[in-house]
Amino acid sequence: MNMKILRQLGIILAICLAAEFIVSLLPIAFPSSVTAILILAALLGLKLLKVGHIQETADFMLSNMAIVFVPVSIGMVEDIGLLKGQLKGFLLVVCASLVLTFLGTYVTVRIVQICLDKLAGQGGASDG
Repeated sequence: MNMKILRQLGIILAICLAAEFIVSLLPIAFPSSVTAILILAALLGLKLLKVGHIQETADFMLSNMAIVFVPVSIGMVEDIGLLKGQLKGFLLVVCASLVLTFLGTYVTVRIVQICLDKLAGQGGASDG
């Protein structure tokens, strides 16, 4: 296996482990995956980590992300009997969360686009 990919995977796993450690210290329940994303965003924002340091492995993981959802989907199909009598409520929650997720994503992307446009107008944007 390519050493570059192993190094990239090591960086991503180190961030995940750091997030697990931080979450274990918190007095409240908080998802370590969200903590890992926040750590990654901070490292990238502070330029302590460059996109190129994790690009290939992150692209591979993103392109194969559907594999992660297969066990969950199978588990839901196996436990479909638990939803009997509550299917309407379940579908309502799923549809509402889908719409809210789309709206949240749209708003976030628009905010980032506006910020990038402002930075480009000031000459502060860089490709790196």
